[in-house]
Amino acid sequence: MSSFSPADRQSTQREQGLTETRSIDYIPDRERHGHPFSQFTLWFGGNLQITAIVTGALAVVLGGDVVWSLIGLLVGQVLGAAVMSLHALQGPRLGLPQMIISRAQFGVFGAVVPLVLVCVMYVGFSASGTVLAGQAMARLLSISDVAGMLLFSAIIIVIAVLGYRVIHKLGKV
Repeated sequence: MSSFSPADRQSTQREQGLTETRSIDYIPDRERHGHPFSQFTLWFGGNLQITAIVTGALAVVLGGDVVWSLIGLLVGQVLGAAVMSLHALQGPRLGLPQMIISRAQFGVFGAVVPLVLVCVMYVGFSASGTVLAGQAMARLLSISDVAGMLLFSAIIIVIAVLGYRVIHKLGKV
C-alpha cells in the first residue's frame, strides 16, 4: 500500500489520465464499475490469441482425434470458466485483486504457493505469446523475428502501464 490518501489518488489519476494508478491497492466503492459482461469480454478476448490457438492445436498434433480434442477443450473452458467466475465475483465486492483475496482461503503464507505458480505461469504465457506474436508481426511487417518480438513487447508494456480501462476497451474490439 502507498501513503497516498484517497483524495491524492483521485487527483493523481486525473493528472495521469489513462495511466493505471491503483495496481493492487484497494479500490473504493465509488471507483468500482463494470458488470459480468465486461469480465466476459476481457477473458474471451484473452482466450482468442495466438498462444491459446497453438496450445489448443497440440491435442491434434499429438495424435488426438479432432472431435474429441474439441470436446476436451470445450469441457476444460467451461469448467475453468465456472471456477474462475466464482472466484472473480469476490473482486468487485471486496475491491481487491484475486491473488490478494486468496489470502483469505489459503492464509498469508499459504497464498505464496498459488502466487508463485501464477507468476511462473504468467512468465511462460508471456514468453510464448511474445515469441509467437513477434514472429507473426515479423512476417506481416517484413522485419526480423527479434524486431517483431521487441515491437510486440513494447506494445504490451504500454498497454500494461495504461492499465485496467485500456485493457477492457481492447477486450471489446
